[in-house]
Amino acid sequence: MTTFTIDKRTKGRFDTNPERFIEKAIINFVKTSPLNRLESFGGEPIFDQPLVGFADSDDPLFAEYKKVVHELHLSPKEMLTLHLTETLKDKAPQLADVSVISFVLPINRETLRVNAREKEGPSLRWNHTRWKGQDFITGLSTYLVSLLEAMGAHALAPEISPYFKILQVSDGFTSNWSQRHIAYAAGLGTFSLNEGFITSKGLAMRCGSVATSIKLKPSVKPYEHHLANCLFYAAGKCGECIRRCPGGAISEKGHDKLKCFEVLFVRQKPWAEGAYGSGYIGSYAGCGLCQTGVPCENRIPVLKKRRHKTD
Repeated sequence: MTTFTIDKRTKGRFDTNPERFIEKAIINFVKTSPLNRLESFGGEPIFDQPLVGFADSDDPLFAEYKKVVHELHLSPKEMLTLHLTETLKDKAPQLADVSVISFVLPINRETLRVNAREKEGPSLRWNHTRWKGQDFITGLSTYLVSLLEAMGAHALAPEISPYFKILQVSDGFTSNWSQRHIAYAAGLGTFSLNEGFITSKGLAMRCGSVATSIKLKPSVKPYEHHLANCLFYAAGKCGECIRRCPGGAISEKGHDKLKCFEVLFVRQKPWAEGAYGSGYIGSYAGCGLCQTGVPCENRIPVLKKRRHKTD
């Protein structure tokens, strides 16, 4: 874990405006970290400039997630309290204020362009983005926790902690800490027909989060409901992600997780085994076809205004 030496001036900037301090720290890490590089593709960046948002653990959405995600889905306060109780035992503090920091990492535009050409399985560049990108998210999350602890706060990156759990449900799998739902609470985007997450920088992204014992100002949610950014739900048209899925896992009824798993682990197994070129890494190839070659891949799709005839 990184050790920080924090001077009074740096601590002062943090205390004066912690939201801006944290946002700048995340942006700088994405810009400068050697982890954010595709070594097999000339050292080009995995992710472009991130989006950062904040949510309060007392937001009613976190109680709602126990219904819409899973009954075992934890709020930021529950997750951080669990961590402190396990690690500090009877010395664990009673947490008054808990916030969550959510970050969205837009996938590099060149990676989108390359993957949009594919029809049946992921490009090698997308595959490396999937797995090298996860290493970067782990690095960024660890860095952020260390930075917050150096400022005197408690912090935890739930997804890389021992408390993160994958939960089996009737239609596939879910978890006790959904990064997309955390990002929704932090004002960073809304859900889509293919069960992805459309941000102001599009659907092709990865996201992560850190819970902390600092009271942070919640970000504004610039949308009316949880499907607002998806053109299919907003206008009853589009559905380009339906066409892009090679296994029929997406329809006008939504996303079939079990069919999606079949695409990832059965249909695209030859890609992971090198049948379509060497160099693929990770436990599965990665897919991403429904996130590329679609109107929302790098933006919120805009409804075209009807043209009215004039006399």
